[in-house]
Amino acid sequence: MAGMRPLLTFLLLQVNESTVEFFTLTDPDPEPSFVWFILNAFFFIGVVLVATFAVGIAFGGFRMWLLTKFPNNRFNGKDEDDVVHTFRLND
Repeated sequence: MAGMRPLLTFLLLQVNESTVEFFTLTDPDPEPSFVWFILNAFFFIGVVLVATFAVGIAFGGFRMWLLTKFPNNRFNGKDEDDVVHTFRLND
């Protein structure tokens, strides 16, 4: 029984698991600062500029394709009633 005394004392001194609290010194989810807001704004502006540039290149490519494929199209700046190609019966 003498060998059991330290074991019983150890078991009696154990802390209940529900009373153990864990904490950290740093906040895991800090509030975003003003600098983070500014960096996100610049990132958003960069994404919008790249997207605008890509859409502009695609639209310009489509206009070039339209001009080479259909040169007499009115969307290329050709007048709808071209005097040179209009034939009247009384001419």
